This record gives sequence, C-alpha cells and structure tokens, in this order.
Amino acid sequence: MKQITICGNLGANAVMRTTSDGRSLMTYSIAVNHGDSTLWFNCVSNYREKLFPYLLKGQAVCAVGDLSVNLYNGKIDLSVSVDKCELCGRAPEQSSQPVIEQNDRVEDEDSPI
Repeated sequence: MKQITICGNLGANAVMRTTSDGRSLMTYSIAVNHGDSTLWFNCVSNYREKLFPYLLKGQAVCAVGDLSVNLYNGKIDLSVSVDKCELCGRAPEQSSQPVIEQNDRVEDEDSPI
C-alpha cells in the first residue's frame, strides 16, 4: 500500500453511488497544482452524510488514503481509496448540490474500498 495525503480543490461536485451489495460510496476528483500542470486524483470513499453536502466543485479539501497508479489508454490514472477527507477553507459560492445517482450501481470489484 502507498499512503498519500493530497490537498487541492474538487474538480466537480461529489457523486454518491451504491454498490451491488448496498454500500454507499462517494466519488470525487481532486486537482492538485504541480508546477505548470495539474495532477488529477480520482477519489472513492465511504459515504459520509455530514460531509457529502459540502463536497462541491472548487471546495478545498485534504484527503488521506491508499494510492493506486494505473496506465489507462496511454494515460496515468491516479486513484485514491480515501480513509479521511477534511474541508479546508471556505466553501465555494454555489447553489448547486452534490449528485446522488439512484440507479447507478458500482460493482464491488470496481470499488477500491
């Protein structure tokens, strides 16, 4: 396992998904500035009811979890199975809410948790 701590901004509102065995997960992407470029981390964590409404595009967050690096279609995919996520700073000024996808089932083998 490769433990990583990343701090950056959410690239989109968080999405809640349900696995085939009924577990609720949150997915979100975190953008981290790296010199002249941006690194994107695809994150998955257990659903946290109190945190979910605040995971909006632009929100600064810090996440700790296990890093997975894969090559996909010639591009490097950075994925994090998040154990802990904290808000940093003020929430962005938006009226939109995170998305709950009712019919979207995630297969267990696709979930890093």
